Amino acid sequence: MKKKALKAVAVMLGITLLTGCGANSGEVNDATVFESEQDSESDVTAANVSEDTEETTAEDTKETTAENTNSGDRANATLGTGEKKELSVGDTAPDFTIDLKGGSTFTLSDYDDKVVLLNFWATWCGPCQGEMPAFEKLKSDGYADLEILCIDIMEERGVVESFIDELGYTFNIGFDDEGKIAEYYPTDGIPYTLVINKGVISKVYVGAYDWETQYKEYKSAIDECLN
Repeated sequence: MKKKALKAVAVMLGITLLTGCGANSGEVNDATVFESEQDSESDVTAANVSEDTEETTAEDTKETTAENTNSGDRANATLGTGEKKELSVGDTAPDFTIDLKGGSTFTLSDYDDKVVLLNFWATWCGPCQGEMPAFEKLKSDGYADLEILCIDIMEERGVVESFIDELGYTFNIGFDDEGKIAEYYPTDGIPYTLVINKGVISKVYVGAYDWETQYKEYKSAIDECLN
């Protein structure tokens, strides 16, 4: 993926806030994102996503056992092992270890006893920027069993750090410098967000509405996992 090329495409198409952005294809195309359960009059579009819903759910996700989650065939993006495929509800989330802003690391399997809200984004993506206050609000809610991780895809770390510092966000920011993790979490557009419950994917979102709507949506999904 070429960041400058994607930026140029976005400018030519007049991509605006709350519009999804092409992630892996190197193109930005028109489409719409998931259909929220919340009533909203917001106009929302995303890249390479069908006009129908991109949200998926599974009532039985909470019943998946740790044994299944930690099975030896679990894909690992850091090691480059296991199958790369489009992920769906009920799939075990590929494991990875990633550098975080601040100097520490984050290994997904270390949080298999919790709910993880995993987001893929970039600073040049308007909708990604637009929904970020939702993650900060969720962090401030003080969930003991929730971890939030937003992974920037293939941008210079200094650019990302400056962006985050300027806006004062405090949730975890990871650096997928070479796009290796994104290869195991393929998507046609960003923002791309997964709710992972005990290592298993519970919900998948492509694109974003305004941050208030996203906050309600993510909070509902998190509460469903924890209750």
